[in-house]
Amino acid sequence: MRISKLIGAVLALALAATGCGGGINRDDDRLQRGIVVVGTPQEPPIVNPWLSEGNLQATYSIALSMLYPLWRVTPDFSYEPLLLEGEPEITQDPFTVTYRLKQEATWSDGVPITADDILFTLQTCRNPDFDIAVRAGCEKVDMAASRVVDDKTFRMVFTEPYAPWKSLFSSGPGAILPAHELAGKDFDEIWDDEITVSSGPMTFGGWNKGRDMTLVRNERFWGETQAPEQVVLRFIEDSTVQVQALRGGEIDVLTSQPQLDLVEQVREVPGVQSQVLAGGSWEFFEINHGVSGLDAEHAFVREAIALAVNREELVRALIGPMNPEAQPLDNLVYVNSQEEYDPAFRRWRFDPDAARRLLDEAGCPVGEDGIRTCGDGVRLSFDYGYTAGNELRELQFVVLQSYLQDVGIEIIPQPQDAATYFGETWPSGEDGAWELFNQAWVGSADPNPALALWECDGEMNYRSSCNEEVTALIAQSRTELDPARRADLLNRANAVMAQELPALPLYQTPAFLAWSTALDGPATNPTDWGYLWNVERWRIG
Repeated sequence: MRISKLIGAVLALALAATGCGGGINRDDDRLQRGIVVVGTPQEPPIVNPWLSEGNLQATYSIALSMLYPLWRVTPDFSYEPLLLEGEPEITQDPFTVTYRLKQEATWSDGVPITADDILFTLQTCRNPDFDIAVRAGCEKVDMAASRVVDDKTFRMVFTEPYAPWKSLFSSGPGAILPAHELAGKDFDEIWDDEITVSSGPMTFGGWNKGRDMTLVRNERFWGETQAPEQVVLRFIEDSTVQVQALRGGEIDVLTSQPQLDLVEQVREVPGVQSQVLAGGSWEFFEINHGVSGLDAEHAFVREAIALAVNREELVRALIGPMNPEAQPLDNLVYVNSQEEYDPAFRRWRFDPDAARRLLDEAGCPVGEDGIRTCGDGVRLSFDYGYTAGNELRELQFVVLQSYLQDVGIEIIPQPQDAATYFGETWPSGEDGAWELFNQAWVGSADPNPALALWECDGEMNYRSSCNEEVTALIAQSRTELDPARRADLLNRANAVMAQELPALPLYQTPAFLAWSTALDGPATNPTDWGYLWNVERWRIG
């Protein structure tokens, strides 16, 4: 069956399941009481964005409405000072950043946000006893030389020039922590199920696990706000149910990875507006080098997989209807729309005949069941993990399965809920918990956070893959303050990865948000800040 027909058949089933239905029937009484309901596909495993278990956008999007970093990353990928009184002062020899906090900035319990909180946050990030998700940058700070200058001023001295210094306090692992609330407590446990003190426009209201979470407006928020009285987050994995809930007025805002039929159906719902943006997020599947058949002795299998996937057709069929200009992604550091983008993975253009020759020459004949087995007894059959309830991922799996089966490689679906996959399965990759793993990286203004995926000792490298040249180039890029030279170093690292294949990039992922016209303010943010990035500007009209 041609891939276009295969996709059409799957979509027809999805459309039939969703149905059309009538107009919107919104709960105006609920809105008049200041309660906005958001439908979101992923429930976070915990609400602490600093910990490994909370290292996913589902956590960031929620936590960042309560815990401000020093900066916010806006939809155009610029840095907006949040807790800061303007731009910091930068001096050289040694590389030093002097931060000045806003005088009016306070915690929700009335305690001022001070330079001691920045110091405590740094100490927490560096503490080896805590399961911190991303420490990158914290280890570059000279703690002996850095100091609290006064209540609102902190001088941070680095051991060497550090190019991505702004990214250090601009995302979930970067939210400033309240020293007066957390000092002396077990950071690995204290904020798993609630955030007790807020610096942002919302505070924690409650969590009915498996169903919903409530955020309450911070009545002591120090900044300007028109945030709703409450924002209730309903966790709805299934994209079909998401559309039904929006059409039925059960939710007022929908955030979801855009699906082919979902976007079109949402556009037809009266009283709802939506927005799709190409941004810094990108879809890829990781290849576990620690499992038999994908390890160093079977590098040719990784190459055959890359050759067998028709990424041009995949992008045209799945993303083209939402973004006609979409192209395959050929970089694991930069996305297509960035000036620095260099398409090193273009070497893996669709060539199934070359994939078959490669496997034939390696002594991996096709068996009676159509699946190849190599001379060392390794059968080319691999588990393929992805998040359950995501129609686009499910459809993508069916297409990829067809491509690979055509050259004698089997992939077996292993869908799991996002909390389980990112909290348990993915971090256990070195123990063989997964073989191929499909996910999306949600980008930020600087490529640095994603680099921990590719370094030998990277905090998110769970693939048992290590290339010393890639690691050295990444390390060098962090000390290179010239943007052009830094981009060259990272593109050289990407070129090496295009040979090693720790992952296969697929495409730049669109960001999608839909909301009721009864609301003013919601807007798509394609960075890791997510859908609540400007909740203080939401207003019920």
